[in-house]
Amino acid sequence: MVATRIRPSRLVLAGAAAALLAGASSPAMAGAFGLREQSTTGQGMSFAGMAAGGGDSISGMFWNPAVVNQVATFQSEQHVTGVFPSSKIDVSDATKRNIGAVTGGTGATGDSGDIGQGALLAAGYNAYRISDKVAVGLAVTAPFGLVTDPHDSWGGQVLARSSKVMSVNVSPTLGVTLTDWLSIAGGVQIQYFDIRLRRATGLLPTSPSATLTGDDVGFGFTAGFTVTPAEGTSVGVGFRSAIKHKLEGKLKTPLGDSKIDADVTLPETVSVGVRQAITPELTILGGVEWTNWSRLSTIHVKARNGGATLTSLPFDYEDGWFFSAGAEYAFSPEFTGRAGVGYELSPITNKNRDVRLPDADRWWLSAGGTYNYSDRLSFDLGYSYVFVPGRSKIDVELPAPLPFDFEATSKSNVHIVSASVRYKFGGEPAPVLVTKY
Repeated sequence: MVATRIRPSRLVLAGAAAALLAGASSPAMAGAFGLREQSTTGQGMSFAGMAAGGGDSISGMFWNPAVVNQVATFQSEQHVTGVFPSSKIDVSDATKRNIGAVTGGTGATGDSGDIGQGALLAAGYNAYRISDKVAVGLAVTAPFGLVTDPHDSWGGQVLARSSKVMSVNVSPTLGVTLTDWLSIAGGVQIQYFDIRLRRATGLLPTSPSATLTGDDVGFGFTAGFTVTPAEGTSVGVGFRSAIKHKLEGKLKTPLGDSKIDADVTLPETVSVGVRQAITPELTILGGVEWTNWSRLSTIHVKARNGGATLTSLPFDYEDGWFFSAGAEYAFSPEFTGRAGVGYELSPITNKNRDVRLPDADRWWLSAGGTYNYSDRLSFDLGYSYVFVPGRSKIDVELPAPLPFDFEATSKSNVHIVSASVRYKFGGEPAPVLVTKY
């Protein structure tokens, strides 16, 4: 690092900015830093039609709480998903030359290596029928998160060294069946959000890091309905509200520690699902999701308790969209296969792509199945391959007073494997469901 040319105080403030940016930009599977992997059943068909419910799984509660009304007596299911991303950033020759010129040839100029880090995600759903009209449920999910970890010494280290984002969302739900064709539901979201973000304070391989940590518990709600306009047809619409978090934590730098506040509002989502039986064995599904990522524009990082603004972070995200189509086929009462395809319009574009989130529009290809061991016990498997066609451009302004932009390209793909088990308690054993048309 050329200490006489880059003032530490400026780099400390830039560290705060880049650190908070990391909290909203670790590569994830629902646009920006959202996680869609909340259901093994959905995983096997690119989440097509999940807001409409149907089948034997109640995991559609994540997209639409009204799915709770489809429980017969008492049902519990647990889902575990392994996410295995690969994302590499190649620094441009121009950026490498500029770093070398500023540091006299001693700066870190290498590529990122694989910044993707594997993760296990868990989701659980429980639903109980109180009466023929009323059902209650509880969903425990992780809607936001994942981890990135490039080489500590690389050409983009002043923008990112590591990022860790984690969330836990608990959502109790109350559902009411109004008629034989209409049901509604609503619930509360209680969400814990935690970040730990790190970047270099200079261009040298030995430059120390600035680290930002913060967490908060926020609250929101869910609402939705399902309708069955004709036998064999189900349509569902679900809404997950925005949740405001007032992160409290510390910014640790070589100059000392500072307590900080940062207001971050995580976006709301609207999901629409359609489920249509074609024959007693074949069902087709479709889905559309909209996420209001454009509400994440500028975030202000302040000293604790209403202090001065340390920096402002212009995210300038666009809204996210996800479109999916899939099919299920009951080969026998014991086994149902499924497949699906999805296309995602990312909130990240060439205008706002960052090294901590080399996200772009991407395709989903999925397959899976259900094995009914008995009338009460079932197992699911799901797999998705998610890929960004071609390479994505990265062009980021470096912290002042560095006189050049960071330029690079990235290539990303993800393998996702999911498994679940579900069990139906109490009452008469429910028959294996084969949708009739």
